[in-house]
Amino acid sequence: MRDFLAEMDALINNEQTEIEVAQSEFLDFQKVWVNYDHRKEIVGEAQRNGAVIYRKSESGIV
Repeated sequence: MRDFLAEMDALINNEQTEIEVAQSEFLDFQKVWVNYDHRKEIVGEAQRNGAVIYRKSESGIV
């Protein structure tokens, strides 16, 4: 299983530009995201294949 917490930390710290979450990984990601302190700073964009690409919000807060 991927370390989504580390990936979200890297995203918030500008060490990573995006996180691509496959449809099969979404529930695992969601469990970590709902408890993440900076979740309002992360925006998801759904893709046609069921994947979601998460990026840090340009404004910092959604």
